[in-house]
Amino acid sequence: MRTGLGTFVNRSSELDALRSWYERPGSGLGVVFGRKRVGKSWLLARFADDRRAIQHTARGRPMAEELRLLSMAAESVIKLPRRSLAGRPFTDWDDAFSILADAATEQPLLVVLDEFPELLNLDTGLEEELRAVWDRVGAGDTHLKLLVCGSSVRVMEALGEQHGAMFGRADLRLRVAPFRPHEAALMLAAATPAERAAAWGVCGGIPRYLALWDASSSFSENLARLVCNEQGLLLSEGELVLADEDIIGHRGERLPELVLRAVAAGATSYSAISSAIGRLPVRTLKDLTDVRLLDKVFPVTDDPTSSKRTYYRIADNFLAFWLACVEPHRAQIERGLGPTVAPVIAAAFNDHMGARYESAFRDHVRRLAAEGHLAGDVVAVGEWWRSQSGSTDDPCQLDMVALAGRKKVPVAVGEAKWARKVNGGSIRGAIRRKLFDSGLANPDTVSIYVCARDQVDRATGVEVVTAADIFTAS
Repeated sequence: MRTGLGTFVNRSSELDALRSWYERPGSGLGVVFGRKRVGKSWLLARFADDRRAIQHTARGRPMAEELRLLSMAAESVIKLPRRSLAGRPFTDWDDAFSILADAATEQPLLVVLDEFPELLNLDTGLEEELRAVWDRVGAGDTHLKLLVCGSSVRVMEALGEQHGAMFGRADLRLRVAPFRPHEAALMLAAATPAERAAAWGVCGGIPRYLALWDASSSFSENLARLVCNEQGLLLSEGELVLADEDIIGHRGERLPELVLRAVAAGATSYSAISSAIGRLPVRTLKDLTDVRLLDKVFPVTDDPTSSKRTYYRIADNFLAFWLACVEPHRAQIERGLGPTVAPVIAAAFNDHMGARYESAFRDHVRRLAAEGHLAGDVVAVGEWWRSQSGSTDDPCQLDMVALAGRKKVPVAVGEAKWARKVNGGSIRGAIRRKLFDSGLANPDTVSIYVCARDQVDRATGVEVVTAADIFTAS
């Protein structure tokens, strides 16, 4: 993605997928999707930079105007011997794709239709029309490469589903996800590892928010500039995320917002959420989980399809931070109390960051496993707790358990603390006791990880992880 200085970082796997798709012989249809602010347009602009490409972003204008603007974009790329697209723009999509396909007979032509759901909103029959056009055009002698892109995740996913009009036509399905912690760090190279962690705790993996963060300024200075003043660019952003129901196809129902607010307020079980919103939220919970605004959490040893020990939490760092730390003070910030509210939000951030840092730690362990640094073939990394027989029973919670092989044997366990320094020996002893008490694993047969922000003292017998490991910017 582009940083504030215009340098493109990250997205190497996405660019590789696009290059591989583009280099296949013949025509190609790709579907690219992801939530707003995640950097889809930056990615596609980067990919189109050194290619013969036409790019058009739909804005919900009348269809004739959308086709006229697409024609203007095409005019500067393709030259027609008997037609000026500026004077005679495309009349419909059949006309457009016939011309574009002919222009791609000798060399590839990349066409990017960004915010594609805006076109579908204008014409509900467009999807069927495009299928008919593509069946004719795509089967011809052309090297036309069409990418349709959008932020309405459910709408874009539905394009390729079995009952969708484009089923079986797309040969690329690319979901652009928020950055993982080590990827976000590349946008914050000037900051210390602990500062990168704090920035990720606020911004999550959303490139747009990370680009606003000044890595050369302190956490407090960024908080004052982006949140704790009337013009702060992130002060009202959470409200926009909550209002964006198009992302999961619940337009006008407000159910996603109600569920997210209920979870943020502490209603984390299905029954508590249902009680809080006054209806059964089965579909909404699934859709929010699918678009990764919510996490459905269960012990890593449980079967995800049948676990009875599940709860929900806000998956998106920024939304969780905004709901817990910013929104309660928003009215007073807008009335000019930003400077005095800022220390209160900074103190609340440390509570918010505890669970976020545990998540970053688990992500780091997944990276270690994928790179072959853990014993065995790791099949799952997650948190773990045992059922309580009573209110005083110790649940023996563990922040990280890694399971390996077909039998899902624990091979690594660990704890993460959002503290500058921790006593590794003390935490190691507590972990061993939990393993003995719960019977989850023999403490002598697993690797024990201890994670802190900056330093782990008395680390004999433990694998040490700090923010410098998780948020490496190299």
